[in-house]
Amino acid sequence: MQDSSKKTDPGKKLPLGSILKAVAVAAACVVAFFAVRALVRPFVHSGRETVTGAVTVGNIIPTGQLRVMSVYKEIIVGSTKTDNMLIGSVDRKIYAVYPAQLNLGYDFSRFGQDALRVSGDTAYVKLPPVQILNEGGQFVDEARMRVPIQTGKWTWREMEVLREKANREMLYQCYRDGSMNEASLQGRAVIEKMLTTLGCKAVVFLD
Repeated sequence: MQDSSKKTDPGKKLPLGSILKAVAVAAACVVAFFAVRALVRPFVHSGRETVTGAVTVGNIIPTGQLRVMSVYKEIIVGSTKTDNMLIGSVDRKIYAVYPAQLNLGYDFSRFGQDALRVSGDTAYVKLPPVQILNEGGQFVDEARMRVPIQTGKWTWREMEVLREKANREMLYQCYRDGSMNEASLQGRAVIEKMLTTLGCKAVVFLD
C-alpha cells in the first residue's frame, strides 16, 4: 500500500529571493524609535550598545542595513599653532572633546547570492566581515563638540582638520580595544536570531 503521508524533502530550499526580500523590508516604526532615542538619550562617556532580545526583519532600516553594535566614546584632540606677527611669535592652542558613535553591522544590499542557503530547516550562512555603517564615514558629533581650552582664534579650516583628527582617533581606538572583533561575534548571534525568527531551526556559519 502506498504511503500517502507527506514527507519533507531534506534538499528542498526555501526561496532565497523571498528571504532576502523579507530581510530588505524596513519597519518605519523601528527607524522612528531609533531617531527619537538618539534625540533624548544623554551621551555616555564610553560604552557599547548591542542588539538584545528577539531580532526580526523589522530591525532592518530602509537602506537594507542591520546594526549589531554601536560604540560610544568621547574623543579628546588638541592642536597648537605658532603665528609670526609684527609683534613677534604668538602661540595659540585648542583642546576639543568630540562625542563619537561608531555603528557596526551589515549591509544586506551587498550580500551575494551565496551568502545564504537553506536546506530543509537548516540555514547555511557565509557572512562577510562586519562593516562601518556610519554615513560618510563620520563618527564624531560636531554639533555637540565642547572646547574646554582655547587660546587665540581658530579658522573654520583648522577646526575641520581637528574634527578629522578626532574621527581618525575614534576609528583607531575601536580597532585597538577589540570593538571590531566583538561586533563580529555579536553579528553572528544577531543573524542566528533573525533566521530562527524566520523559521530556521538550525543555523550553520561557513568560514
